[in-house]
Amino acid sequence: MKIIHISDVHSENNENFFRYLDENEIDLVIISGDITNFGPLEFATDFLNKTAFKTKVIAIPGNCDICGVIKTIEDSEAIVGHDRINLFKNVLIYGFGGSNPTPFGTSFEIAEDDLYNSINNLIDYESVILKENNDLNQLDIIKILLTHSPPFNTEADKITSGDHVGSTAIANIIDENDFDLNLCGHIHEAISISKLNSTIIANPGMLTNNHGTLITTDDDGFKTEIIEFL
Repeated sequence: MKIIHISDVHSENNENFFRYLDENEIDLVIISGDITNFGPLEFATDFLNKTAFKTKVIAIPGNCDICGVIKTIEDSEAIVGHDRINLFKNVLIYGFGGSNPTPFGTSFEIAEDDLYNSINNLIDYESVILKENNDLNQLDIIKILLTHSPPFNTEADKITSGDHVGSTAIANIIDENDFDLNLCGHIHEAISISKLNSTIIANPGMLTNNHGTLITTDDDGFKTEIIEFL
């Protein structure tokens, strides 16, 4: 199975990305927020539907998405990932959008305590999902935490000055749980794959720079790499 993860579309189409989807067999696209740049919602609808025409799509909002974008995702051909656990084959995707507070007072920012509690409540729902899918071999499950903000003090949250501006809540959640992957974005210049404990952290940066994360799964597990859409 092949999964492509992108982030920070910011209301800009990218024909290189769509061409890549046409030329490769991709099972799922995951979008970790900032589909728009404070709107318009019509762009989100068009972008999501164009992507979903080619493959399955799960998306969450970012801090630059206005509040109506969650309903827009719901009304599109994509699947809402925010504040939900989605099961795709043997992949459990725990999604929560928005960002920790920024100096800019953007549309969808969440206090660290609220962010921590919201994701923790979502994790508590995991047992219901597993009970509903009791034929799934738990040893084969790949657990992905899908967020817009990266965890604090990783390569994924480092701005140009070298300062770390990610979420302490997300870092704590990862520290306390057994996620295989954290797919994030938000910090455009922090294109990277790194680790926090045993969790792989992937930030592909802004889509206009032609990068995405490719997750390839097989019977032996999964591989994660940053790729370029050419």
